[in-house]
Amino acid sequence: MSRPRKDQQLDIQRQAIRETIRLLDERDAHEITLADVAAAVGCKAPALYAYFAGKEALLIAAHNEGFRILLREKLAVASKNARDPLNQLCEGGLIYLRFAFERPGLYRLMFSPPLVKGLSRDPFATDPGAECLTVLRSTVTACQKEGYLPGMDAAHMAFVLWSAVHGAASLLLLGRAPGQTKPDSHAAASVIHSIMSFIQSSQAGN
Repeated sequence: MSRPRKDQQLDIQRQAIRETIRLLDERDAHEITLADVAAAVGCKAPALYAYFAGKEALLIAAHNEGFRILLREKLAVASKNARDPLNQLCEGGLIYLRFAFERPGLYRLMFSPPLVKGLSRDPFATDPGAECLTVLRSTVTACQKEGYLPGMDAAHMAFVLWSAVHGAASLLLLGRAPGQTKPDSHAAASVIHSIMSFIQSSQAGN
């Protein structure tokens, strides 16, 4: 049998990451095996070793892909709202919540990862992860130029805003938000809108 072409090899690698992300919504990371992923891809488990040293390497790849996906979505929001930083801040938060609710297993892997060798527990340790926070900080700075959040440190405010939105998403996904037993996008969005009301009221002259 001839060896797969380079494009076929790359496709197996991409499919393995994609199927791992899908499987994370069905079971915990420690329950996923290379055999599970290989079966979903349509190859034998040994074939995956050409791309991943083992399951841990595959989980790391899925983790990093998650931040790349989130970064692409945040950059798309930034581009669409280049002249409206306040709306960019709002939409960026809603995009974050949508990401968490549409990909809960991946979201857990990204922000509450299992003990995996080589996988940092700092969600911003990867370049895409750090860039996600940089986009948020840049948006805060742009809002400040329009008079919002005067006198506040942009980096600190970016962390505060992320903490609030992340906390809402995490509690709702766990069914631990007051009065909620399952993820509720409306309840989560209300957190974003409450934050935005506070920011709007902070504008100089209001």
